[in-house]
Amino acid sequence: MKRLKIFCNFLVLISICFSSISYALETDCVVLVYHRFSDEGPKSTSTSPEVFKEHLSYLQENEFTVLPLKIVVKKLQSKEKLPKNCVSLTADDGFLSIYKEAFPLLTEYQFPMSIFVSTNAIDKNYESMMTWSQLREMAPLVDVFNHTVNHSHLVNLLQENLENEIYFAQDRISKELGVKDKYLAYPYGEYDDETYSFLGLNGYIGFGQQSGVASQDSDFLNIPRFSMSGQYAKMESFILKVNTVDMPLKNIKPKSMIISGDFKPKLDLVFLRPLTKYERDNFACYVSGQNKAKLEWSGLQSVGISVEEPLRVGRSRYNCTMPFKENGRYYWFSKLWLRL
Repeated sequence: MKRLKIFCNFLVLISICFSSISYALETDCVVLVYHRFSDEGPKSTSTSPEVFKEHLSYLQENEFTVLPLKIVVKKLQSKEKLPKNCVSLTADDGFLSIYKEAFPLLTEYQFPMSIFVSTNAIDKNYESMMTWSQLREMAPLVDVFNHTVNHSHLVNLLQENLENEIYFAQDRISKELGVKDKYLAYPYGEYDDETYSFLGLNGYIGFGQQSGVASQDSDFLNIPRFSMSGQYAKMESFILKVNTVDMPLKNIKPKSMIISGDFKPKLDLVFLRPLTKYERDNFACYVSGQNKAKLEWSGLQSVGISVEEPLRVGRSRYNCTMPFKENGRYYWFSKLWLRL
């Protein structure tokens, strides 16, 4: 009887482990964000077309499933399973290089992409930006969504200005392209509490620029995306990011990114399950421009994360990782802060 009980407990444990792996691999998706596709553009926002082709080739050769962003979001919201090794490609701003350099490669590999455009730059026919005609030409392989009218910082805006930035852009995209989905990527990844609430009250899905994996537990007003520009576009970084898994978190405080006071914000995380001792011992957070963050654990299921020095003016991040069950893969979570 004792042996039978031990055997049954063993089966339960195996079941939980396999269930956990299945959850991690079938209910999340890595979303990537690009900007310019150029060897000559600003390094911080540019990806070489040759490197982009290497990205697409890796995804194809390693049997990744590249899905349109709106399919990913709808499946996550409805708690449907996603394919194993799910990736979604996005690009912000609407630079002409997307049409000239990226679109031919997307066509070659038959991979979809979603582009977030700022409408004023298109309406004014800036040479560096695409036209409405070019955006129409890329359908149905490419979807187009809202990146505001003027690519404004959505922080400390008057209510009227905030509404105009979002409503007018949505209206222009709808009239030109027939887009009904209310998806918005925050310019620079920035927002304040008023902008965040505005999107929620008006039925938008929001996309940030903090790294991490989109999952059923994501904040749908601030879905993470891994940057694939500049140094982050290198193949070593790309391979690491597309193989990451959503950090199993139940609660994240604070949600706000705006910091004040001593500018040394504390981040509190509560995990969906107790971590193993190995996971806890290998959980680490890195701070922009500083060393590792300080960790204060409360058992195996919650941790407080803080820093020694004030964060710099502008955007800073806490990037947290933890080893996954499969060698070479990591859970990933990032928190973006903004000091005005």
